[in-house]
Amino acid sequence: MQIHWPLVVSTACQRVGLGLFICAFVMGSPVPLAVVAWVTLGLLAVGGIASIFHLQRPQRFFNAFSNFKSHLTQEAFITPFLGLALLACGLNGVLYDLGDATFVVGLVAAVLAAAFLVCTGLAYQMGSRPAWNTPFVLALFLLTALEAGAIGVVVLWLVAGGLVPVACVAVALAATVVCALCQAAYVRRMRSVGYGVNVNATEPPYRSVFIMWVVMGVALPLVALGLMFAMPAAALVLAALAWLSCAGGIAAWTVLFFKGAHKVKLFPMYPVDLNLDM
Repeated sequence: MQIHWPLVVSTACQRVGLGLFICAFVMGSPVPLAVVAWVTLGLLAVGGIASIFHLQRPQRFFNAFSNFKSHLTQEAFITPFLGLALLACGLNGVLYDLGDATFVVGLVAAVLAAAFLVCTGLAYQMGSRPAWNTPFVLALFLLTALEAGAIGVVVLWLVAGGLVPVACVAVALAATVVCALCQAAYVRRMRSVGYGVNVNATEPPYRSVFIMWVVMGVALPLVALGLMFAMPAAALVLAALAWLSCAGGIAAWTVLFFKGAHKVKLFPMYPVDLNLDM
């Protein structure tokens, strides 16, 4: 499948940004939720601009709202409400004080963020692309967001100048390991999806991006998080490295995700038709 780089940027920004907000809300953060909301909005803005470049005819953007049974339509429908909820969180303490309602608004934003990720993951579970026709896809969208968000919370604790709770680092490590295991299982599944579109990610032309994912998405985050216990003086640098590497790993994984998604014809007539990337 041809790589759509705007989609790579868009989905990576979505998972890093929304994962950060959800994890900060659930796990707690010394940085005000309003600040986290602005960071998330910034990442979503970058992702939104990138997704516009993916459209061949951007003027037809509102056609995405035409079929509510479509997960893309559901994602488009959630987007403005999610943006408003995050904006309400971001303006809290600046233009007004929500007081006891702060938790409620944060909860609404977190729920909408999770719903957005679910709709995005489900939108990619396409029967026409056998590699994507699996619940692994939704699980991977959610797990990569959890991994990036948990590591991001560790960074927030260190930026605020406080000691990071061991539980936060443990969650970040566990999320990284579980995500890597799920990704490895998906890679293994790609070898035997059938329909003549099997992909071995360790061989060309997939090997380079596969290695990039292993290094940036698995090895560096785990090593950096682990070294935080041995090198507390460099904890902030190590956590930031883990977070940036995780984001790069998500982008690399998304490239591999697209490269391995060969499409089969609806009514193949010849053996070669089973291995066409359309």
